[in-house]
Amino acid sequence: MTNAGKESIEVCSQVARASKLSYKQVEESLDDKTGRYKITEPTDSGVDELDQYVFVIRDRINRRTQQITTFFDIKSPFLRDILREVYQDYRSVSLADSAPSIEQSMLFHVREELKSRHRRLEHDSKDTATEQHLGLFVDYIEAAFQPIDERLSVLLAKDEITYDLIWALFKPNAKVFSTCPGTGAPRCFLYDHCEEKEDMNGSKFMSLQTRYLGSDGKVLGEVTTTTRIPYFRGASRIEHLQAYPLHYHAEPEQMKSQLVENGRKFVSLIGSYHHQRYEGRAFDIDDKGEIVACHVCNNIVVDATSFKESKPNYPRPRVLTKGKDRGLGCDDATKRAGIEPTQLDDEDFLVCSPTVLGFCLETKKFLEFAVAYISDVKWSGVSFDDVKIPDTRKDAIKALMHAYMRREPGGGFSDVVQGKGRSLNFLLHGPPGVGKTLTAEVLAETHRVPLYTVAAGQIGTDHVRVEKILKTVFRVARRWNAVLLLDEADTFLAQRTTDPSQIALVSVFLRELEYFDGVLFLTTNRVKSFDPAILSRIQLSLKYGPLGQDARRAVLLFFLAQAKTTKGPHACRKSAIDDLAKEELNGRDIRNAVFVAQALAEYKNEVVNEGHLKASIAMRKEIQVDVHGAGALENLSAYM
Repeated sequence: MTNAGKESIEVCSQVARASKLSYKQVEESLDDKTGRYKITEPTDSGVDELDQYVFVIRDRINRRTQQITTFFDIKSPFLRDILREVYQDYRSVSLADSAPSIEQSMLFHVREELKSRHRRLEHDSKDTATEQHLGLFVDYIEAAFQPIDERLSVLLAKDEITYDLIWALFKPNAKVFSTCPGTGAPRCFLYDHCEEKEDMNGSKFMSLQTRYLGSDGKVLGEVTTTTRIPYFRGASRIEHLQAYPLHYHAEPEQMKSQLVENGRKFVSLIGSYHHQRYEGRAFDIDDKGEIVACHVCNNIVVDATSFKESKPNYPRPRVLTKGKDRGLGCDDATKRAGIEPTQLDDEDFLVCSPTVLGFCLETKKFLEFAVAYISDVKWSGVSFDDVKIPDTRKDAIKALMHAYMRREPGGGFSDVVQGKGRSLNFLLHGPPGVGKTLTAEVLAETHRVPLYTVAAGQIGTDHVRVEKILKTVFRVARRWNAVLLLDEADTFLAQRTTDPSQIALVSVFLRELEYFDGVLFLTTNRVKSFDPAILSRIQLSLKYGPLGQDARRAVLLFFLAQAKTTKGPHACRKSAIDDLAKEELNGRDIRNAVFVAQALAEYKNEVVNEGHLKASIAMRKEIQVDVHGAGALENLSAYM
């Protein structure tokens, strides 16, 4: 075939396509033989008769529900090009085909733009065909949507919506307000589209396809997600929906400012680890995919890397960073310097993820935390003055820590074998409540690092499980530069006997300790005979005796200083404190007694006084007498 012949066919095709200034409406249903939808309208054998129209309205009938979904098949290249410009920033609409199709509902929010373009063409353009095709299209969709407009105007005037009109409430790229299901914290998405679905129980819901900026802990990028709005009868207040346009919020500007600040904080927490304070709900997702929420009021470590290492199967959305998907690398140095990435603006911060991955230092659980509930660590102000041990021992602890923190990489306390023996290990032994834990707390407080406390009893006695847990504990403690406190570590410290399980436990502990590079405190109150191999790895061993009267007075004053009520600070007289200091109590007893006294005072709307303290101590003694007998009080005060 000659080139002239090909050009002739192309010209005929172009003339035939959209040659009628009209549209046609057809129906299509499922073909049982092919399993595909098929137009029931017959067509000519030559050029497709439907191609001659500017556009074709195609009603697809669902045989099971009889629900009709309407599509517009765009035949006019002039109309197609205009729609491509209008939809260029819409993720949910693709008009790449030469004769694309678009679902009717997707035209609802672009009518004003289409009418505006048509008016400009009427006044300014000599392109008659484009103006006529667009005018025909605008007139049709305006008439098609008129009943919906009338219903919406009545509903929206009362800030209400019905389930069947949810799709009309959301404009593509609109900011959608919702809350995090695990924490209750506010969040914002960008809306793409929605469709009705059914769950396994046959319950209908509207599924909103949305997107936001999230992170895998190192890179910031786009994340897509879905949000459900369950079926409801009648009309609902818009702000009662699980998700709704941000401008319908009761205080949209205030909420927007809050979300932007949360977004800035989220970005600042990307990379490395971050020791923070947390007060609010956090959550985990169990093996069934269910949210398990808990309340946290303690220090945490934000660390996505350690989270994923410990919970590799935890469900997390994929962060997209290629092509049109926005990705932004955030190196640790930039984050530590507190420099915000210049590529982001308030509109980006607004749609950042509401949660980060981290570890609760109190519950010892990896959880998701709401950015909104994260703040800087509130240091308690405790110092070595609050630790009741001789000054020479305090100086030894401070000197060793100073030397350890100043050591050069690869130097300091290391053994001849590279990578071994680089930890700084303290052994603290003595009865409960005499300041062993406080010593580790003070060291962490002084150096502004996390205190990671692990109860040896929670690790177990199976040496295989113990080895796995110790590897994780030592790894994250090193990564966080934390002071690690292994409390009641009797099973790991006792001299090895002929018991195979006990030998295995001590051997596992020694092996893992060999390669730990960090600060470790081991506490015990029962070991009579320590394993020599353990002692050889201890830089400083401290024995704590029962608190004397002066020490008890100091501990009382320390906790009373914190025992404030709404009526003010405590009003205990010095003479009363001196008398109470004569009681044979350990530090933990004193703390608990002051706590109960504070609760009593608060309940009675009073300040804490010696009456509350005496009542608290008396109640504690009554319990001890009932449980252990009067003769056990002396021993119990030192060993409970």
